[in-house]
This record gives sequence, C-alpha cells and structure tokens, in this order.
Amino acid sequence: MPLRRPACYRALGIPMLHSRSKIITYSSSWTFVPTHYCRNTCGYCAFVERTGERAQLVSINEARKEIERARSAGATELLVMSGEGVEESRPVRDRLRREGFTNYIDYLVAVARIALEHDILPHINIGNVNEDELRELRQVVPSMGMMLETVDDKLRRTPAHLRAPDKEPARRLATLRAAGAARVPWTTGLLVGIGETETSRAETIKTIVQIHQQFGHIQEVIIQPFTPHAKTLMENAAPPRFEELRDCVAMARALLPDEVTVQIPPNIAPRFLELIEAGATDLGGVSSDGDRINPEERWLAPRSYAASLMKRGYALQSRLAIYDDWIANDWMSSETLEAVARVRRRLPQIIAASPSSEKEVYV
Repeated sequence: MPLRRPACYRALGIPMLHSRSKIITYSSSWTFVPTHYCRNTCGYCAFVERTGERAQLVSINEARKEIERARSAGATELLVMSGEGVEESRPVRDRLRREGFTNYIDYLVAVARIALEHDILPHINIGNVNEDELRELRQVVPSMGMMLETVDDKLRRTPAHLRAPDKEPARRLATLRAAGAARVPWTTGLLVGIGETETSRAETIKTIVQIHQQFGHIQEVIIQPFTPHAKTLMENAAPPRFEELRDCVAMARALLPDEVTVQIPPNIAPRFLELIEAGATDLGGVSSDGDRINPEERWLAPRSYAASLMKRGYALQSRLAIYDDWIANDWMSSETLEAVARVRRRLPQIIAASPSSEKEVYV
C-alpha cells in the first residue's frame, strides 16, 4: 500500500522516500542508570524518583558489577542514562563526596573507563551539558545523546513540559551546538504525540539539519512515540496515531542528510516493519535486560526481529554505539579509538533468523 505524503511537506515538494538500505541495524545494549533523580517533572515521564533507594547514586563498586553483567550478556554498548540536575540532590552529592569525586561528570568518567576496560562502549545520555563537560567526557565516551523532542516552545505551557525547565528548546539546542563544537558524535530525536503539530515536527527536523550542517556531528535521529504511563500528568492522554508516527519517519528520512540514520524503537513503536518501509534503518539499542524507561515493553530477541525483517527482504546486522562515519581521529580520543577496534571484534554480523523465532522474547 503506497504511503501518503503529509500535507505539511507535500506542499513543500518534499518527496516520500522508502528505505534505501536492505541492511537494518541495531546495537546490543545494556542500560545503566546511576540515579533516577531528576529536577524535571515531564508530564509523560515515569522514570523520575526523588526519594528512596532509586533516587540514590549507585556506587562505583555496584556500577562495576552492573558492567560485568552487561559483558556477560554480550552487550557492546552501555547506555548510561539519568535525569538532569542530579547534583541538586543531597544524597547524590554525599555519595560523590564519599567516593572521592568532585562532581557528577567525574563519576561518569570513572564509569565510562570501567566500561572500556570490559570492551563495552559507553554512550551517555544525561540531558543538557555544557561544552567543557562534553570535552571531558569525550576522552572516554565515543558517542553521546539527548532527545531534542521538539522546538515548539508552546509545550512549556502544557502538561508535557510545564514543570520541566530543562526542556526549554533554546537550552536543548545550546547543548546540541555545544556537542558539535566539542566534536562529539551525537544522537538526538523527536518525541511524537506530546502536543506538538505536524508542522512543528518538520521545524524540529529542519533545525537538527541546520545544526548538523554546521558541525557534522549528528549520527542518528530517533523518532519515538509518546507512551502513556500511570501516575503521570499525561496518563490519560492518547498516544499518537500510527499514521502520525509513520509520516514523521518518512519526513525525517526525506529531510535529513543521507549519513544521518533514522531510528525507531521496535518495542514501543507499533508496526515497526511499516516504519522501516517508511525510511527507518535502525532499531536502536536492544537489551536482554529490558527497557528501563518502558519496562512493560520488552524487546524481542534480535533473531525475532531478523525473522520478521527477512520476510520483507531485509537483513539485521549489529553495529557499534558509534557509527562508522565518525570513527576517526578528529571525532574520537585515542582511548576510545582503541576501544572501538577491540569491541568491533565482538560484534556478530548478519543475525541468523528463521520463521520459528519471530515471536521470541528476551527473558
């Protein structure tokens, strides 16, 4: 069935493009959450906890144990993810002091070095950071990321971002530019269905394109659907229609440069094969440990995705946390370049599949 072109870019003469690659990629990932503390209260977020054990900072010894589990599970990427403003928490500051760290960035550098020691590439997503912090992290982290979500500042007056000062578009755009100035290969993306319009999605993608044209550091753009969660401000809000998500994928592929990959999360994106046909070529991180943001939405095993893709003429291949176009001296430190060479040897290549494995889940 042919895909329609959304009106907002049909009028601009932007063509509808299908996936041009028959190789679909994913990263064998493991998520490490140093703390669930965050100063923001996004209307859709079930991640944040400001009291209790999960609001504490994980000790370095526990971080090492988690990384050892990741290595045993075959992970090649460690997604290090936390909220923003974590040093506003007294328990977090106390833990940093007890363990001898000056600040949270120093702690993250230590965690990243442990990951590299275990031949796992750290990919850090902790929200807004400045250029100096990025340059420090860059020495031990080959790639980083932060969801832009939207450039529509009207959402700061809606439940989505009303209590989330760090979601101010200008602040997030400053981080994207700082990452470019610091020469950090970067992942960003859109959150679809939180109150933005089709036109503002186009504006968000075009803004990403403009920043990438200036710095060249955007390696992938995630198109992620809003998922309602209980006990959040938006628990009764409807997720986006599939057609909205599909059209956003197609628009991203049409507007983004060829070297920038369009990624969709297959555990929460409905009908992922149709999103592949619309222009996505990457499934993001797939983890046997589950999705820490959407724990009720587990991934299938990679060979299950491979079985479904095989029916449409696609092959599934694992990749590194950093894409090949950015594996170079001017984008990476000598330490991370050496780690990439080691980790590459651990990658499986084309994922074998058979129809019987199509519904196999990670357990």
